[in-house]
Amino acid sequence: MASSASASPPGPPHDYAKLAPASTDSRDQTLVIRELIPGMLTFSVPFARFNTVPIGGRSTAISLGDKGIFVYVSHPLTAATKEALSLLGGDVKWLVTPDGEHGINIKSWAEAFPSAQPIGVSRFKDEKPDVNWAGLFGAGGQDKKYGFEPEITLHQVAAHRNDELMALHHPSGTLLQADMLFNMPPNEQYSRAGLPLWFRLLGSGSWMAPGSMVHERLINGVVADNDLMKKELVPIFAAKFDRIVPCHGDVIDAGGRAAWDKVWGKYKTDVVAP
Repeated sequence: MASSASASPPGPPHDYAKLAPASTDSRDQTLVIRELIPGMLTFSVPFARFNTVPIGGRSTAISLGDKGIFVYVSHPLTAATKEALSLLGGDVKWLVTPDGEHGINIKSWAEAFPSAQPIGVSRFKDEKPDVNWAGLFGAGGQDKKYGFEPEITLHQVAAHRNDELMALHHPSGTLLQADMLFNMPPNEQYSRAGLPLWFRLLGSGSWMAPGSMVHERLINGVVADNDLMKKELVPIFAAKFDRIVPCHGDVIDAGGRAAWDKVWGKYKTDVVAP
């Protein structure tokens, strides 16, 4: 079961789900905002890989109370998104790119929240030089403290070809990740836009669910270094989590650890995390 522990809610409950449908921002026409637990919001949108295969996209915001708001940035910063963040507490302190392939929107977020700390991976030093990075993992950023610790820890997986930067919210047992695990089908992300007919006729992507042959082949293709992968996943296997919030596919509210082990269990070792 996923932990029922909350993030740090700033005050009375809000009906976040109504914000996108009421927005006049055209980008909000397909956005779905959901409060997973008090103080933790997801922003789910349609996204098609190669403009063809619907896999969905998702950002996640977590309130850490007086410390501020942590955002795992993937989707565009829309009007409804800004309103939701304001209701969540408004003080956006950290903007984290999920991996080296999810930096398309980080610049606009950093410009909208100039006092926030953008955090990414080393490739963005050259690819996103106009962002004032607070830290780049793989280029010294992994050795810094940012202020969201110990509630949240970041874990780089450089052995993944996309250079993943996962986030663990320890109080709620929640893992945020981008391309380590795809939980198809992307029902929530396409709940307002609707999945294409051809995709529904082919099972809506259920053939790419964790543990499937297609998913396993995808994972085998993104691992650049098996030994390094085993080493980098040690702290993830040691962590306590059961909820996974993926950028692509539905949130796994409970049973996330089992899904994770299906996908990455073969990389588990007897090494004890420091």
